[in-house]
Amino acid sequence: MGKISAFAAFLLAVASLQAAAAAPGSYETVLGPTPINHTTKTALIGEGAAIATLTGNTLTISGTFQGMSGVASDAHIMMGEAIGIPGNPILDLAASPAANGSINGTFKLNKGQLAALRAGRLYIQINSQAGPAPGGNLWGWLLPEHVKAGQDEPQMGDWFLPQGEGLRAARNGIKS
Repeated sequence: MGKISAFAAFLLAVASLQAAAAAPGSYETVLGPTPINHTTKTALIGEGAAIATLTGNTLTISGTFQGMSGVASDAHIMMGEAIGIPGNPILDLAASPAANGSINGTFKLNKGQLAALRAGRLYIQINSQAGPAPGGNLWGWLLPEHVKAGQDEPQMGDWFLPQGEGLRAARNGIKS
């Protein structure tokens, strides 16, 4: 009887881990221009926003953009080494071929891509015909949805960093 109970407990633990791994998540980003130098500063303009929903390993993204100086040529989900560090394209988004339009896509993520999303390493990049390749025109990192503070209202804590718990543990001398 003890072996059966231990096996049942093991199966329950595995099922719980799978349910936690498949838990839905909501991510968001504000897309902004990324001038590379003074020459590209006037060409790279615009703004946008996107939301992403993770259900299991399926990521669904939708968003809009406007005010680009040229027609959107393509859009990608990129993977960087950390928040704010550029990376390489890993998935292609559908983008309206316009200066004002929308982006969308649905993807099955592998384990590495899931880990990168949860660590804040994935971002959206929309390239424009007016912007110099491969720098893109609008970028925005996919981060967990969160409450936003009002204008001139400070927001305390490490809410914007998905790896905040790890940073807090490191400051306290605890390995995560």
